[in-house]
Amino acid sequence: MCLSTIYVRSTRGQNEIMKDVARIEAEGHGFWLVTLFGEKKFIEGTIRTIDLVDGHSVVIDSPGRQH
Repeated sequence: MCLSTIYVRSTRGQNEIMKDVARIEAEGHGFWLVTLFGEKKFIEGTIRTIDLVDGHSVVIDSPGRQH
């Protein structure tokens, strides 16, 4: 089982926002992050990178950071 850590990049840098994410659901201009235990959080932005080998991480650019 692979659980991911989610980071958000903004003009102030990169910050961890959620650990142990089991599912990511796209909706509108963002994503619902859902942990193994059902905790949910919505984050606006676009996915920058997904690393499924080293660290199981997802980096999301905040709306002001997008290129």
